[in-house]
Amino acid sequence: MVLEIEVPPAEVDRHFETAYRHVAERTRVPGFRPGKAPRQVIDRFVGRASVIAEAIDHLVSSSYDAALDQTDIAPIDQPSVDLDPQTVAEGQPVRFTATVAVRPDVELGSYLGYPFSLEPHETTDEQVDAVVEELREQQATLRPIDDRGAQNGDVLAIKFAGTIDGEPFDGGSADRLPLVLGEGRMVAGFEEEIVGMRIGETKGFEVIFPDDYRAEALRGRQAHFEATLLDMREKILPEVDDDFARSAGEVESVDELRAEIRDALTKRGEDEARHQFADRIIDFASSNATVDLPEVMVANEIEIMRDELGTRLAQQRIGMEQYLELSKQSPEELSVELREPAARRVKTLLVLSAIAEKEGIDATDEEIDAEIAEQLARYGEDARLREYLTGRRGRSYLRMTLRNRKLVDALIERATTDPDTTPQETE
Repeated sequence: MVLEIEVPPAEVDRHFETAYRHVAERTRVPGFRPGKAPRQVIDRFVGRASVIAEAIDHLVSSSYDAALDQTDIAPIDQPSVDLDPQTVAEGQPVRFTATVAVRPDVELGSYLGYPFSLEPHETTDEQVDAVVEELREQQATLRPIDDRGAQNGDVLAIKFAGTIDGEPFDGGSADRLPLVLGEGRMVAGFEEEIVGMRIGETKGFEVIFPDDYRAEALRGRQAHFEATLLDMREKILPEVDDDFARSAGEVESVDELRAEIRDALTKRGEDEARHQFADRIIDFASSNATVDLPEVMVANEIEIMRDELGTRLAQQRIGMEQYLELSKQSPEELSVELREPAARRVKTLLVLSAIAEKEGIDATDEEIDAEIAEQLARYGEDARLREYLTGRRGRSYLRMTLRNRKLVDALIERATTDPDTTPQETE
């Protein structure tokens, strides 16, 4: 779509004032303090064209955003601006056009009457027992033991050295490695050889690395290990009694503890079932809809997913170059790999937007303001975050997020209460 935008003289003059101020602040003019040089000096020292270019940047950005606020247009990329600099002057209106790619039309199919339903969650005694065992593990104590051989479950300290064809290899030795016997931390076959060893005993044995071992150079190779058991401790679990219950939670008995665990597991299970149902609803609606995906949206989503991957890798202290080297990919191959999931995400967003418009569901300014306040409280009063969230693009993103959340909640509520949207039989 093409927007024809006219900026009145008063607004043009305001942008020129901003331009002169910014140019003066970053320009050293002999005889004047930074930002204090008068306009005529700036024009002679920097050049009138530089001031006009600065004014145009501010003018176009501000007036384009203001124009979008007056329309229902949903742009999906930055606009292509057509403006003749020769027509820009103080005291005169400025006219320009902005050509912008907009959200494509979506042909909705069925998004109700699902051939599936919200699956009920049932918390079992076995699940409660498992949590109780986890709590016992957390309160376990270790008792030194030296009157028997090592057993699965014992906490050991071992020394070992490995060789292949008589030569040591990377990662094949340790002076004192803590090990819970039987957890399968070591290469398959290693821990089985430790079972039965006593403190101070040294044992030699062979282990063959599996064909899918993480270190490619060791795959399928046979290694000889010399292992010594340095220390052994037996894990002592507390009895499941009322004292244990009181130490594990704000309860007075084992029955109360189990009831509290059951309630927490039930709530978590219901939340997971609801999320799974929501995902199936979204997939159902998206698969039944038809839309031509704009390439610019897919490309932008690929970049977003690349940034998300970079953030996750940074949390693991892995750089993008290192990741690409480990995965044996080029940046272009990564983009190809991300294209399909990026296209699915774009289609999902477009379909949800179309359904929300059809259903008359949207986020209010009050809800957006509340979300901004919550995020600022959660992540701290960061000035850059505040600027983004309170700007047009940030508010637009939050509006979309909140609207989609409200839409999915409404569809779930309808599916679970309205007989017209109950699951239909499929062949």
